[in-house]
Amino acid sequence: MNVKGEVIVEATKENVWEALNDPEVLKKATPGCKVLTEVEKDCYTAEIALGIAAVRGEYQAEIQILDKEGPNRYRLIMKADSKMGFIEGNAVVELDYNQPKTTIRYDGEAQVGGLIAGVGQRILSGIAKMIVKDFFKKIVKEISARTAI
Repeated sequence: MNVKGEVIVEATKENVWEALNDPEVLKKATPGCKVLTEVEKDCYTAEIALGIAAVRGEYQAEIQILDKEGPNRYRLIMKADSKMGFIEGNAVVELDYNQPKTTIRYDGEAQVGGLIAGVGQRILSGIAKMIVKDFFKKIVKEISARTAI
């Protein structure tokens, strides 16, 4: 399923880029993230607890940031496993600065397997879009809090 969208934040491209690469910001922005541990540069493990319908459960996740072209774009890969199945995502995140705002655009694919896959595609697509929108909404909130200081 495809997940695509954009959010606008009143901040410079550099401030947005810094936040998108900050483990603490990523932890706060990832829905249900209890623990985010950097295992090596741009590679993380996470414990995530989701309470959303068909994807409800505890997940062990791996998150990687690849193909960095700072401060313009990178690719984000996530793999999360639970007793209910797995969720995998791969998205390109791009920044476009138009003073005084930066647009964050994301375009990616998500796949599910296991018991989770038994849920209808439309329902899963809606849940995936909701989770991704929530992530980027929280990113904007964190950036706004940082730049207000």
